[in-house]
Amino acid sequence: LVGMPAAGDVVRDTSADDVPPPPPLAAAVEELELRERHRQIMATEANRDLLESQTPWLANEPVWAHPIARAERGCLLVAAADQFSDKQEYFAQAVILLLDHRPEGSVGVILNRPTQWELNEVSSAIDECFGEQRLYFGGDVGAGTVLVIHGDGDVDGAREVTTGVYLGGYDSVVERVSDGSSKPQDYKFFSKCCGWGAGQLDREVEAGVWHPVSAARPLLLKQVLQLPKPLWREVMELCGGDLADEAKDAYAPRDAFDQQQSNDDDDDDDTYPQF
Repeated sequence: LVGMPAAGDVVRDTSADDVPPPPPLAAAVEELELRERHRQIMATEANRDLLESQTPWLANEPVWAHPIARAERGCLLVAAADQFSDKQEYFAQAVILLLDHRPEGSVGVILNRPTQWELNEVSSAIDECFGEQRLYFGGDVGAGTVLVIHGDGDVDGAREVTTGVYLGGYDSVVERVSDGSSKPQDYKFFSKCCGWGAGQLDREVEAGVWHPVSAARPLLLKQVLQLPKPLWREVMELCGGDLADEAKDAYAPRDAFDQQQSNDDDDDDDTYPQF
């Protein structure tokens, strides 16, 4: 009959020729990884944009972080992902600026624990020029203590913790904000602090409780409010290697959920398998 294939020809159903086959598993996984990298790039850029809007004088400085062998004054202490899940939960994924580290003990403040309170709601001793600035929870010791951290080298009475990062000088800070030399958001206020006894912090570092990290000034000084990428994750990813992998594993369930939500909202992905 006319139009019938000859013997030996391959017979196939052409009705589905216009429907592309689903990609193999490897291609689908690669697609998901590309999307995740893109999402992280966008979050990093959003962090940078937020920094520029909050403290523009920090936005042009390079941002970097790398692990170091031991704790030292001015470094960051980044909580290991598997720590503080069932006790002292305020230390879970904490990023601590180490203000002092001596044989007799150590002191720091948690950088990424903003409270719901503005300064004018918690203390009448704070000058009204800082009234709307957010108060941070600095740690679990030193009741009644309020510390101010900043990058203003012109503040009288401040102590340099590490290059370009200062502690204290409150009276001078008030003068500089009042006369317009600085802005209120250039300063971060912390209620209480973290404390370790003689040798305690070194033992905790050796036990893997904390990752000591040397980091750029913007990571130490920026306001940690409404960050698209959490500070803990940002620092760990900048460190690369094992720490970046640790952060990736810690956020894998959340990333998978976010990716699923994105897939559900994207009509172009209907032919791709969902994970």
